[in-house]
Amino acid sequence: MSSSHFYTPLQTSRTKELRLVTLLPAPTKDATIECTLSIGNLEDRQLHYEALSYEWGDINSPKHEILLDGQPFTVRRNLWQALRCLRTEFAARTLWVDAICINQEDVLERNHQVGMMSSIYTFASSVRIWLGERGGNSREAILLLHEIWESFREVSRPSKEVVEKKKAPRKKLAENAEPATLTGSRDSFKKLSVFPIHRGEPFESSRELLVQERRVGWWNRLSLRSEPVAPWEGVAALVERTYWSRIWIVQEYLLASETVVQCGWDYMDGKRFDEAVSIVGELFELRKADHRQPAPLIQNCLERIAKSPGIKIPRSRVSDNQRTLLELMETCRTSKSCDPHDRIYAILGLADDIPPAAILVDYERDIFKVKVDVAWWYSTRSGLKSHPASVSRVCSLLDEIFVDCEDEE
Repeated sequence: MSSSHFYTPLQTSRTKELRLVTLLPAPTKDATIECTLSIGNLEDRQLHYEALSYEWGDINSPKHEILLDGQPFTVRRNLWQALRCLRTEFAARTLWVDAICINQEDVLERNHQVGMMSSIYTFASSVRIWLGERGGNSREAILLLHEIWESFREVSRPSKEVVEKKKAPRKKLAENAEPATLTGSRDSFKKLSVFPIHRGEPFESSRELLVQERRVGWWNRLSLRSEPVAPWEGVAALVERTYWSRIWIVQEYLLASETVVQCGWDYMDGKRFDEAVSIVGELFELRKADHRQPAPLIQNCLERIAKSPGIKIPRSRVSDNQRTLLELMETCRTSKSCDPHDRIYAILGLADDIPPAAILVDYERDIFKVKVDVAWWYSTRSGLKSHPASVSRVCSLLDEIFVDCEDEE
């Protein structure tokens, strides 16, 4: 049965209208999920909503019914689970959820809304990053990431003092640094089992002192979590989840002003999550640079985390560098999407070097013509006219991106 009867048409001509879904409260977790639809406008600066970033899931995944304006409406399991965990007991919640708020059967509306996607996630009061149901030690992982972030915050405070006094003599720096974060107590070193710390190494500069201070501070604190290994395995599993392989989440994640990362009923402030995951990646890099070997099980987890798709996006958010379309195509060339058009349309809003109207979103356009649109823009823009190698790389990337577009998301 068509779902179009749920939707009042949007004014797509020169407007920024969008639909919002209100998730109604319920007294119990197992109560039927009930929602209502309304229409808003992004030009209204009083508009308040949360945007949901999630994985649609395989087209053959189990379906669940919710009530949308009192009528049965079918959603895939992952979205149903997200709504169930986001629902509160007493307060309604206003959300933007693409599978509900966009009439997927109306191509013109879909073109219009996808063209607004970067604005939708930019203007959202918060973006809820839904990683899926609880499992694979996910609860322990989030608790560990909280602990890592707290350790980082504690270590960063004295580090800033050291930076401010970087012109002071080396001996003075050592005197001003807090002992627990610079060298650690004797008992701390006895407990340390994730990484062996080599003391007595000469410092060539205050920068090295700062790095050593951070390293010892992090490792001393994290050593307490070396056993059991389950939390570390949980972090690895969390950043290996298929959510991170979706092409759309790159834009949804990076454009958000504020994020909350949620897995089942457990959640964490997005900025803290980004920093904690980046710290774990830094631990792996420090291990390689210093030829230090953690306990084998911890080392395996760190290697998995460092190679996972889920560490790249949080690190990008922390670095906040400008991104070109070519760089985004390189980064996202293996990301998955249900519709092959999204291999390009999902990253247009992130590219800092391409005007908003340079490549128009059109889901009825032949894929070959989409490739031509991108290649033509690159070959005619002034910055690349004299760089045929870059244009050639763009064409090669387009062939790679569209070579095998699987029907999954």
